[in-house]
Amino acid sequence: MLGLGRFGSALAHELSSSGVEVLGVDSDPKVVQAHASSVREVACGDSTSEAVLEELGVFELPTVVVAIGQHLEDSILTASILAEREVTSIWARADNRQHERILQRIGVHHVVRPEYDTGRRVAHLLNERIHEFAEIARDYSVVAMPAPDIAVAIADPLELWQQHHVQVVSVRRRGIWQPVDIAGSIEASDVITIAGATKDLEKFSLLN
Repeated sequence: MLGLGRFGSALAHELSSSGVEVLGVDSDPKVVQAHASSVREVACGDSTSEAVLEELGVFELPTVVVAIGQHLEDSILTASILAEREVTSIWARADNRQHERILQRIGVHHVVRPEYDTGRRVAHLLNERIHEFAEIARDYSVVAMPAPDIAVAIADPLELWQQHHVQVVSVRRRGIWQPVDIAGSIEASDVITIAGATKDLEKFSLLN
């Protein structure tokens, strides 16, 4: 984890609590010290220095996250070093669309925009019928929502795909999640997980 700011530290802590071995690196000694007890291994160093990354063994790791946010030049330089050294899986945080494009051109495999992605998720959750929203890919998402009347009225959940281009993935009935093919027809008290193009899910969530 290169950069232990709010995003990097939160990600490092979550991974560590899940049993993942994490090396956290930051150029600020105070930041490194603050996370020494919660991240398995931390080090103080300049991620824009290839020699420092070499010494820390970063190039041998299967996945490296560039979590540098505000310092655009440092983010791009760090990512370019990792790409040149052909790190297997490079993730990076971008603050805006231009930053994202630059990182992609450099060779970063996965680019995330935390503020943008969170904003999109909250915008969908403001629709009170949607309990959870997750964008799996560009314009393809999964949502959890109470079963609308139109879903209850249909005997075969596959008809929802034919009519509304959304697919029922699972059903929560009396507190237990189960595949839709086991649950059978949808009941009025069910919560359903559905997948599809984001625009189709938005339209479906507005149906009664």
